[in-house]
Amino acid sequence: MALRSILLLVFCAWPATASDSPRRILIVHSFGRDFAPFDEVSGHFRTELARRSQQPVEFLDASLEMARFDGLERDEPLLDFLAAIFQDRAPDLLVPVGAPAAQFCLRRRASLFPRTPMLALGMEKRRAAEIGAAGNACTVGVDLELGAFLENITALLPETREVFVLMGTAPLERFWEAELKEEWQGMAPGITYHWLSDRSLEQMERTVSRLPPRSAVFAGIVNRDAAGIPHVQERALSEIRDSSSAPVFGYLEQQLGLGIVGGRLIPMKQIGTAGADTALKILAGSSASSVGDTFVSLSPPLFDARELKRWGISESALPAGSTVLFRTPGLWETHRTTVLLTLAVIAIQAALILLLLAARRRAREMDASLSLAADAAHVGLWQRDLASDEVTASPRWRELFGLPAAGRLKLDDVLARLHPVDAPRVREAIERGTRDGQGYEMEHRIVLPDGGVRWIVSMGRADGGNGDPYFRTRGVSMDVTERKRIEAELDEQRRELVHLSRVTMLSALSGSLAHELNQPLGIILSNAQAAEALLEDDAPDLGELRSILADIVKADHRAGEVIKRLRAFLQRGEANRQAHDINEIVEETLQLVRSDLIARGVTVERSLAPGLPPVRCDRVQLQQVILNLLMNACDAMTGGEPHARQVKVDTARDDGGVRVSVRDSGCGLPSDIESIFQPFVTTKAQGLGIGLAISRSIVESHGGRLWAEPRETGAAFHMDLPVGEVAT
Repeated sequence: MALRSILLLVFCAWPATASDSPRRILIVHSFGRDFAPFDEVSGHFRTELARRSQQPVEFLDASLEMARFDGLERDEPLLDFLAAIFQDRAPDLLVPVGAPAAQFCLRRRASLFPRTPMLALGMEKRRAAEIGAAGNACTVGVDLELGAFLENITALLPETREVFVLMGTAPLERFWEAELKEEWQGMAPGITYHWLSDRSLEQMERTVSRLPPRSAVFAGIVNRDAAGIPHVQERALSEIRDSSSAPVFGYLEQQLGLGIVGGRLIPMKQIGTAGADTALKILAGSSASSVGDTFVSLSPPLFDARELKRWGISESALPAGSTVLFRTPGLWETHRTTVLLTLAVIAIQAALILLLLAARRRAREMDASLSLAADAAHVGLWQRDLASDEVTASPRWRELFGLPAAGRLKLDDVLARLHPVDAPRVREAIERGTRDGQGYEMEHRIVLPDGGVRWIVSMGRADGGNGDPYFRTRGVSMDVTERKRIEAELDEQRRELVHLSRVTMLSALSGSLAHELNQPLGIILSNAQAAEALLEDDAPDLGELRSILADIVKADHRAGEVIKRLRAFLQRGEANRQAHDINEIVEETLQLVRSDLIARGVTVERSLAPGLPPVRCDRVQLQQVILNLLMNACDAMTGGEPHARQVKVDTARDDGGVRVSVRDSGCGLPSDIESIFQPFVTTKAQGLGIGLAISRSIVESHGGRLWAEPRETGAAFHMDLPVGEVAT
């Protein structure tokens, strides 16, 4: 159990070979190897000696440890341990660190290592006199001027009237408290001293937190407070500094940066370095006594810039030759290269700014020109910020949409103007363009505040992309209401012209249609007369009457179908596009002109491909096209031999659609085939020249194509129609 008070030896290096045996240095610590402030002494001693020695050096460490708290002399366990370690070979140099370790080595030197030279480190000059008397021993310590610690306070704070001294209760601390009292007595008659060694650290903190004006705090050694609680020096000082209501002063360079203001302080690192110098001389063969003692003086004044600023102490009040540490370095000192680069960047940016200003001026001029051109063209310009959803627009654009001439606009304000029918389509286009970066162009209606409707063409495009998010959309809008009105008028005129074409065509078919109607009407009349005659008999044949009535009904249906087809063909109205079987449309058209074909002596050869996909079209309009092609074919064969008057009608599947072809054996086509599709161009004496022009217009409106080709005898007309949906 006694060995628990001993810090076990740490073997830093072992000899590689017997011929290259290192010099063995035994370091005996008073309070533990890592105990401040002596850890600075031993650490620098070890580092400097190992770095500068020409021979390998092996360091071994031992510690009294308990001297830190009660100063009791419990030497036997440590003596036994060291004797066991060094029974084969004594150390080459014995180095006690601190007064307790030096006293231990002096007491036990005769029985421990009588021939080993001793170097005492960290001793204060007044306590080192007995070391030299021991023989083959010397001291490297400090020439401690206790009065300098009070001068550190009075030089900076000459108005100080009370000094609060923090000390612990261990024997070492009581010794130095007594030394301070003796040294400071009478140095500053106007100052009252408060010795707080009778208090716990917590009580000390409360005391220094409520200090009167013109006070200062001196942080001495507090290894153990009055409550018997041990403390780590650094932590205790940090807690005192945080609580103190007055500047805190200390005695060690190590305390700088932990909360003391500064002054002349004990340079523990310098003691370690000086100790390495002395050790090298001893290891080189000199006796410790001949080397002699070395005592380091207090450092030149050192101060913490942060504490000076905290307590409002001007650097001009510092003693001459002072060094201020922890000063926040200026921008030039810490970032000289960065500053130079920044200045270069600023110069470049300034040049760029000038160029940008010039470019901005040109952009404003171009924007003014663009706005002028847009106003002249009655075009409105707009832009939408996708982050804020705010819309900025030209006055012309606001006027087009019937919006206020000034004020903020959101997208919802604009969308509220859309015609209810067009709103979903416009919203979908805007969202798709914003999401995918696609440009869009559409026609839509807006409802003005007075209830009027205006047609607008809007075009937009998103900015951004290529890995970057889209951040805005911009575009133009233009009023096309007048154009839509003209288009509507032209469309109405076209419908009238198409209707006129059908009427004109039916005038040519009037004889055939009269025959189609006369035949069922004649049957109805004959059957009615026969039924009337049968009813004059006393016992009429009811079965015969039923047969007569069935014939009448059948003939009536036939006449009704003729009239129905005629009425549908003559009907005005908008295009009604639905899915239809092209073969059925061809058959119905052939039935419509069957009598006229017979009257002209024209035979029709059908070749209708089965299973064709349906075509989305207006049934009546396609019947008009096919009827026009059939009538033109009949007219082209008027002068030919009766047996040669033959028309071939066929349907087939074409690439992506359906093809209808009408071939005749007539007079053929002119050299300029395309001329026959021009309005009011005709080869007929009584023709208007609008049939083929209207037919091509109808086919193209269905997304198809109508053209003619010459044959060896006659001509061929082909009509291609797409399958499925077409533009309306």
